[in-house]
Amino acid sequence: MKRLFIAALSLMATGCGIYNRYERPDSVQVEADSLYRTEDAPDTTSSLASLKWEELFTDPYLQSLIRRGLEANTDLQTAVLRVEEAQATLRSSRLAYLPSVQLDPQGTLSSYDGSKTQKTYSLGGSASWEIDLFGKLTNAKRQSRAALLESEAYRQAMQTQVIATVAESYYSLLMLDEQIRITEQTVESWREYVQSLQALMKAGEADRATLSQAEASRLSAEASLLSLQQQVSEQENALCSFIGEASRNIERGTLDEQQFPGTVYYLNNIYLYIN
Repeated sequence: MKRLFIAALSLMATGCGIYNRYERPDSVQVEADSLYRTEDAPDTTSSLASLKWEELFTDPYLQSLIRRGLEANTDLQTAVLRVEEAQATLRSSRLAYLPSVQLDPQGTLSSYDGSKTQKTYSLGGSASWEIDLFGKLTNAKRQSRAALLESEAYRQAMQTQVIATVAESYYSLLMLDEQIRITEQTVESWREYVQSLQALMKAGEADRATLSQAEASRLSAEASLLSLQQQVSEQENALCSFIGEASRNIERGTLDEQQFPGTVYYLNNIYLYIN
């Protein structure tokens, strides 16, 4: 019986070893790493986030629209005020570590039986200093710092949203302008082709069906041109409403004039630029 008890204890002692921390063998690590291919990323440490928006968007017309959008957006202005409030709260929590001093000046006037008035002055003071024994002040400071970081992140997010919306609308207008230019050339080409077919038909070298088909294509191009012009008006109205101005024609450049800093890449949901 005694031998059986000792054997059971030995088995229990050796069984505790199964709870040791597992360490992966080096050979398995190498084999697992070779199972999948990895994409070769550009050798760069610069990203689109490190650029100021003035450096990214160099078009002076676009820069003017972005500045007006930032000034007129009420959500962004509210976010700026929240950042200032959080900064003041953080400064207040830091001052809580300093001792507080209180002064109590007093003055009295006294006169008995018409004698000369006596003036008495006293200046009392007190000082107190709260010791952060249980971390109350430290926690308040950390909370204020976290609130400041949250407000700053919200402000940056709102500013990025405003800039992105204005830039997207602006480039949409440039794209529509380019489509209108190409469509106008297409309409003019169809008009010349129709005129040529009319002359050929008078000479008996073209039939009516070919002329009708060409006229239908010309009318379709003209309808596309009208639709593009309507889209330009709607886009301009939307952009003016976003920056808080009355509807008007947006002064802008051309799509060919746009320049960006270096080459922009898109890799793993991240935009990168290479100088």
